Amino acid sequence: MAPNPDLIIDVDPSEAGSEIIRTVVLPWSGQSVPLRIPAGMSDGSILRLPGIGPVVAPGAPPRDAYVQLRIVPGGGGAVPASFGAAPFGMPGPVPPVTSAPPTTPFGAPPPVSGPPAGPFDAAPPTTPFGAPPSVSGPPAGPFDAAPPTTPFGAPPSVSGPPAGPFDAAPPTTPFGAPPPVSGPPTAQFGAPPPLSGPPGPPFGGLPPYGAFPPPPSGGSGRGKIIAIVGGAVAVVLLIALAVPLLFWVNNRDTDGSPSNGTAAGPGGEASPSASPVSAQEYQALLARVDKAVGPGFTQLTAARNPKAVGIAAGTLGRALDQQITALSAVVPPENAAGAHADLLRGLEGMVDSISETGSAAGAGEVCLGSSALARISRDASADDVRSAQQALAAADPAQPYQVGSFVPKKTADGNRRLGNGAYLKRVRSGMGQLKIENGGSSDAVINLVLGSAKTPTVSVYVRAKGKHTVSSIKDGTYRIYMTGGKDWDGKAKAFSRNCNFQRFEDTFRFSTTSTQYTIWTITLTPVAGGNARTSEVDPGDFPG
Repeated sequence: MAPNPDLIIDVDPSEAGSEIIRTVVLPWSGQSVPLRIPAGMSDGSILRLPGIGPVVAPGAPPRDAYVQLRIVPGGGGAVPASFGAAPFGMPGPVPPVTSAPPTTPFGAPPPVSGPPAGPFDAAPPTTPFGAPPSVSGPPAGPFDAAPPTTPFGAPPSVSGPPAGPFDAAPPTTPFGAPPPVSGPPTAQFGAPPPLSGPPGPPFGGLPPYGAFPPPPSGGSGRGKIIAIVGGAVAVVLLIALAVPLLFWVNNRDTDGSPSNGTAAGPGGEASPSASPVSAQEYQALLARVDKAVGPGFTQLTAARNPKAVGIAAGTLGRALDQQITALSAVVPPENAAGAHADLLRGLEGMVDSISETGSAAGAGEVCLGSSALARISRDASADDVRSAQQALAAADPAQPYQVGSFVPKKTADGNRRLGNGAYLKRVRSGMGQLKIENGGSSDAVINLVLGSAKTPTVSVYVRAKGKHTVSSIKDGTYRIYMTGGKDWDGKAKAFSRNCNFQRFEDTFRFSTTSTQYTIWTITLTPVAGGNARTSEVDPGDFPG
């Protein structure tokens, strides 16, 4: 079911065919936010802005904000929605740019970077993981004054130990441990990119806006298009990026009945003029339902990223819809008529539940097959199928009908976490250091990938609000990838819910000499005046 919007934006039909940027004021915080509305969004579409909505409880982080689009002549304004209200609250403040620690003489303790005292130090940002991180490392270039307008909101920053007056100092440590040295210059990190979003659809494989027709709408609110908006509140700029969802449309008429071309009676039963099938024939039909639908649930169970979940949900939904058509075309034995009608209603509701789960995967809310199954298992339609299953089993003592073995067992969402600083993989063969500060509200896994390798050299788990330093990093040029979310599945090595996948667009060079080595610091929260950029990564291409 589509969420209730917090804000409604009216768009003129002449604007709906092209991408527009509309500045809106969030009524709960008074903040002015530039919102990018992709071309082709339909009337009633909903955009989700993570982490900048109202505060729902004292001390809690802001929830997501939902903005609904209305295509109306002369549209050009934004008004608060009359429903879905929550206690208003200001989003968390954003820390200033991390200062650049000086290079220390040989033998001195490694530098520790951190934000200087400023007006924003009083409270850490409360945006979810996925907002642009900051990085401290080598000194930034001349463009740092103009922070990049990355599609994730506030620009991250890069800083590092600049050359200082102590560089020429001789070593003073008796142990020979080289002090840190700054990495290569990072000029141009802060140059603002174009206002357009990242090229191509999310996850690298989803169709562009308008490639699918919207799902059927109804009184329940199902079928509305929901777009996820990645972003974070920042001092300098926020750009909201709408991401298309992966969804599918089943072959039903607008009234929700199967489009099978047969005359159907109440409850999906075939025309009363047809003769009931025998008990054996009816059981054979039920067995074909389980056989046809079972592989779809197996495919969904094996899904290891949101893209795979969306594809499996589409396949499963279509298979189930075909079986509904077949069941609707027969007259069941008289003693099973009531349970048969209940089964059809339950299966039709399950098709809607599967469709909504596929949409949730496109929004990054459902990330693994396990969480998709748990979501479907708790839907009311699953209970309806279970009840019909029991009724059919008791309908004829001489022939207990069996169906619905594919229905997943009711399962609650998990909240599994690793300890802060837990290593999923680690190779120790150098002197470099990477300091990680996760000020966000979601746990994260950071992967260091050396050169053009396909697997990480280091993979470390950092909890929300946690810090960790990776030491003994081998010299070389690395790419850094980040994934965040909730409920860590150790077997799949991924978060099962609310996940995102990102990487730093710039590389990180670690080098060691007889007197010095390199330290980088990355901060997984937005900062003003940042000079590093991140981009989305197809989950299938994420290393690890």
